[in-house]
Amino acid sequence: MEDKNNIFINLNEVINNTIEGILIIEEGFIKNINHSLLEILGYEKKDELIDKLATGILIPTSKEKFIKYNEKLFQEISLITKDGNIIPVIIKIKNLNYQNKDYKMVFILDLSELKEKEKMVIHQSKLSAMGEMISMIAHQWRQPLSTISSMLTRIKLKNDMNKLDKIFLDNMLSDMNKYIQYMSTTIDDFRNFFTIDSKKELLCLNEIVLSASKMLEKTFLSQKIKIEITNKELTKINLPKNELIQVVLNILNNAKDAFLEKNISNSIIKISFEEERNQQKIFIEDNAGGISENIISKIFNPYFSTKTKKNGSGLGLYICKNILEKDNLGDIEVSNIENGTIFIITINKN
Repeated sequence: MEDKNNIFINLNEVINNTIEGILIIEEGFIKNINHSLLEILGYEKKDELIDKLATGILIPTSKEKFIKYNEKLFQEISLITKDGNIIPVIIKIKNLNYQNKDYKMVFILDLSELKEKEKMVIHQSKLSAMGEMISMIAHQWRQPLSTISSMLTRIKLKNDMNKLDKIFLDNMLSDMNKYIQYMSTTIDDFRNFFTIDSKKELLCLNEIVLSASKMLEKTFLSQKIKIEITNKELTKINLPKNELIQVVLNILNNAKDAFLEKNISNSIIKISFEEERNQQKIFIEDNAGGISENIISKIFNPYFSTKTKKNGSGLGLYICKNILEKDNLGDIEVSNIENGTIFIITINKN
């Protein structure tokens, strides 16, 4: 009996001095737990959990879910605290054998603070683009406002000449209402984009691209940049709409900056889609001259920027990759093609 307990006594010094929470489990029952995990769970003494079922504090997902952290994949689950709160964590399980008995050592890392910081970094990235977004709204609204102003002038002129008839007035008011509704929809699109929480919705990748391209439409037209979308029927999947719009917007804006910086004429961005059994892909191709082979492998690194005439934060593409890799949503890659660059966004369908 003494030897049997030695494994736990000898490990106490090790497990109680780690940042991670650690559980030792035998046949589903908790045999030891370190101080870090007790603090995370809100318990004061080990005795409150020893010999209890591990499923009392570990909540597995309905299907195996993995997250990329420090270039390694970890399983993501949840913990339930003494107060009933749910905490997101990643775990790594090691098998342990002692005196012909099998144990499992579970390493647990609390993701609460990390996820909150990650959410704020993504939100700050959105806010840093707000000036450009306001410019986009101005482009979206300029033509409708001009048209409405012209309609009001025509109504006033007819009224001054006593030639204002009901049919003409009804038509003018109906058209003005359509423009106002368009402007209202536009502002809603931008307002929704800036919300912090991005819940998953059942939709198509085509809708993501269409939403992003509509936001940029007027700006790109004013700078003679064409967006050509080759549509393809895709299966609807659960997607974080706002975050994926942010990814597409970032790539499109980077292409725009490259066109302007290099004075490219006949600027074209081509977008197409592909669906495989377990994945969907977005291809975003431009003719902006490509990225130097010396730096193309670094463009997803934090604080790395290729922009010379503008102050680039170097966080845009890094955040895009972060958005896609968290929760194993997908991935992004880039390569040079003839006269330009192609970004491939891969989305997992699981």
